[in-house]
Formats: sequence, structure tokens, C-alpha cells
Amino acid sequence: MAVTEHQDIKELNEDNDFFGFPVNAGLGCFCDLEAQQLYNEFDSGFMQRNPDGNIYDDFFAAEFKKNATNPEDDTGNWLNFYLPNKPDLNIIMFHSGYGDGMYPCYWGTNDEGKICSLIVDFQVF
Repeated sequence: MAVTEHQDIKELNEDNDFFGFPVNAGLGCFCDLEAQQLYNEFDSGFMQRNPDGNIYDDFFAAEFKKNATNPEDDTGNWLNFYLPNKPDLNIIMFHSGYGDGMYPCYWGTNDEGKICSLIVDFQVF
């Protein structure tokens, strides 16, 4: 299981307990720490310019729609978002599994025990 330094697997009491990442608004993303920090700056700036706005409805919905299979009736389910404040960094955004909730994550390791992949169970099966 992929855990942070503040999570202890011994604290999990039930067979179905897990640590994972929370999803709100049915969206998840993959990015590194620098991209996350720059996204937070972008988001703050957007909200300062649009105090009554909603960043998904007012900005991201149109970006997601560009990746729709059928733009007539599909909102799109993923986005490779390049940060306006540092365009060489990107965030992969996506609609997650069954929407809001918690999704377990696991590290995949190689023969030497080094992390080489991240597996996210979106609980769709």
C-alpha cells in the first residue's frame, strides 16, 4: 500500500480498510509537488479574479470537452493540463472511478524493492 510518512498500516483495523486518496467533485489527478504548488497559485489567482466563479465550470469544463469522444453529448473524461504559470509542467486530470470517495493506492516495486509504479484501484470492478 502506498502510504505517507504519517500513515501506519497497523492502524487499519478491518479487512477492507485502506489508505488512499480522497476525491471530491469526481476528479483526480497525477502531478509532482512542484506542479501541485504552481497549480495552487494558478487556482488562487483564478479565484481572486473570479470571486463568485467555479474553476471547473468556468475554466476546466471547456478544456475537458476538447477530449470528448463525442463533443455533442460527452463532457470529456481526461485532460493533460499545462500550467499557464509554468508551461513546461503538466497535470494529468481525470474523472475518477465512481466519482467522490476514497481510492486505495499501491506501490509497484522492482526486483530490488525500488518503487517503479503507482497503482490506483478505482474500484470499477
